[in-house]
Amino acid sequence: MLSRNCMKISKLTLHLCVLSLATTAMAQNTQSVSQVSSGLTLDNRTNEERIEFLLNVAQAYFAEEDYDSAVNAYERILEIDPENFQARYVVAHVYINAKQYGKAEALLLELIDENPDDFKLMNNLAWLYATAEDLKYRNGEKAVRYAQEALAIAPDDHHVWSTLSEAHYINGDYERAYNAITTMARKASQHAQGVTKEQVDAYNEQIRKCKRAWDTQKMLEDGEE
Repeated sequence: MLSRNCMKISKLTLHLCVLSLATTAMAQNTQSVSQVSSGLTLDNRTNEERIEFLLNVAQAYFAEEDYDSAVNAYERILEIDPENFQARYVVAHVYINAKQYGKAEALLLELIDENPDDFKLMNNLAWLYATAEDLKYRNGEKAVRYAQEALAIAPDDHHVWSTLSEAHYINGDYERAYNAITTMARKASQHAQGVTKEQVDAYNEQIRKCKRAWDTQKMLEDGEE
């Protein structure tokens, strides 16, 4: 499962960002808040200032789950600096949330080629292949492969175990899916910090889902004997 802790900002931070946008707009008189937030008022700033501003805007949109607007902000950054690693790294994840799977796949493959030891990139690509709503991008075999490659680098990361479980699940390998998700629960209790209630609820539901599927599979197999 994808980790969003690094992307979240508090409501207070979001309110401060909006306040900053409004203050800037008032100072410039002719610009609206929406124009400021879209980056149209950044012409007189340095590239570094524009990028910092747009990063704050993108994070604010992501926190509000406005993924398309977050993507637009990150893509504005990449127009300024096409090699900006932070923007490329994060927008690859946001593309998945925005269901822009083609862009996510292409960028993740590119980033993995550049950073072959980054297990988070592999995990994100595996998660895309395991969960994409567009079935054109669903690929259980690739999901398992990239999740296993991520685990070879980070065997104690519970996010990757969750991804591997989902990958096995969509392949119909429910026993392996259940074993992976129970391993995830053990790893999370031993190594994870800052796991949210939302994540715990999602993991518990994943455990129940895999157990039900495996139990049903065993019953059907027993009935055929």
